[in-house]
Amino acid sequence: MSIKTSTTSNNLFLLIKSLSASEKGYIKKQASIHVVGGQNKYIRIFDAFDKQKEFNEEEILEKFKGDPILHHFSVSKNYLFKFILKCLESFHSNIKTELRSSLNHIEILHNKNLPSVAKKMLIKAKATAEQYELYEFMEEIIDWEIVLLVEEANPKNYLELVNKYFKELYNSIEKKKTIIGYKHLYQKLRAKTLYIGLTRNDEDVLEFQKIFEQSKTNSKNMLSTFNAQFYRNLMQANFMFSLNELANAEQLLQSNTKLFESNKHMINVKPFAYIGTLRNKAVNELSLMQYDSLFKTIEKMDAFVSKYGSINKYYEILTENLKLFVYIPMGEFEKAKQIAENLELLYEQIAQTKIIQKERLLHNYALAYIYIGLKDFKLANNHINKILNEPTENFRSDLICFAHIISLIIYFELGNTDLLDYRIKATYRFLLRRNKLHEYEKQILLFLKAARKKKGDKQALVINFGELKNKLLEATNGPIEKNALSLFDLISWLESKIENKDFVQIKKEKFAQQQTFEASNAHLH
Repeated sequence: MSIKTSTTSNNLFLLIKSLSASEKGYIKKQASIHVVGGQNKYIRIFDAFDKQKEFNEEEILEKFKGDPILHHFSVSKNYLFKFILKCLESFHSNIKTELRSSLNHIEILHNKNLPSVAKKMLIKAKATAEQYELYEFMEEIIDWEIVLLVEEANPKNYLELVNKYFKELYNSIEKKKTIIGYKHLYQKLRAKTLYIGLTRNDEDVLEFQKIFEQSKTNSKNMLSTFNAQFYRNLMQANFMFSLNELANAEQLLQSNTKLFESNKHMINVKPFAYIGTLRNKAVNELSLMQYDSLFKTIEKMDAFVSKYGSINKYYEILTENLKLFVYIPMGEFEKAKQIAENLELLYEQIAQTKIIQKERLLHNYALAYIYIGLKDFKLANNHINKILNEPTENFRSDLICFAHIISLIIYFELGNTDLLDYRIKATYRFLLRRNKLHEYEKQILLFLKAARKKKGDKQALVINFGELKNKLLEATNGPIEKNALSLFDLISWLESKIENKDFVQIKKEKFAQQQTFEASNAHLH
């Protein structure tokens, strides 16, 4: 099934197709409550859409031809869409929806002249808003406290209570402003890293540094809330990761994980932030090759998906896509391939939004990597071309640019020297335009240009492979330049050529060595 979102008429189809089995069951149960005999016409429409693999409204209209159900069909579809949303709101009730509902109930009770009952509900709502740092509700809550003030005040304490409530309001606004400030800094950094990717030049570092400097306060007053601490740590961790300062990033990500785990009630309010924290932590642990910690983090992600996966399929995609990049450095390409195939089924069940397209970019990048490892270079080429054919402005430029390098490696493996010559020139021009022609990339292009002429001379090629390896290690000597090595393990690929071993074998041997090293140094962690 390929879900398309090109027209507004298929929104109902997309919504129905996004539902889990338990959600569908709940919706049908709610729809049947007020039906006596027969079947609810909205559920008949629901089932018709649900049975389709591809959205086809003409097929629906043909199915109900001559049926009264087609009378006011557009109205029925709109009603069904809203009904499904209301059911999902009830099915996935959370702190925010309950708080909104409480405020609605308080207004109803006030209108029914039941202030004492409204006051009891208001006290509970206020405690909830403070506990979960939902300061956006505080102004409305305090407005209601002042409306109901006459019920608890007298001439002597009226002004005192007014001042007390407004002091609480000002305090909540200041806390909210601090949180917003850290959120803004995080989004400013993300606005660059989302499209640039890993830092490879000094200009990016300087821009990141300016943003980072604004977040360095350690004031207890500024960091008095969960959210202020979380967004400050998140912003700083991303900055450290982009500069390849992984140990510092790990400390900050560990702080955010502990922050959630010591405030478990906040996971219910911010599930996406929690799974994002775990994923960032796992990516960093993968970069540090701390596999014991990494596997524990993945276990937490799997547990989270088991609990919250029905709310949003994206949580499962985030988790499974990460596993692809965990199995690759282990040399477990067959396992990675199996996960990739399962992921394809998940992608089929969700609308292709930009955020999902970005995950699919990573997915195709991983598959190209996997098929290089499995020596299926034609399939590797198919997947790398899916990246190269995407509009480049929408995605991480570091991945897009290095996909061009991987494409050259695939052509080299395929022995397609004529096309390789053309592609080397095109890649050179592309990288130059994108300001991504660093020393690392230059050396690869120079090698491939020379190596294509020596394809039959294995001995000369082995010497050239060794020379390139030394040059690349020299080019990635600094912490920023090392970021290039995270995009594709070109050193292991070169070693496979030098030692006449499979790429997979080299990867497995390196992983085994790393595991031995980690075990022997366990007391240091």
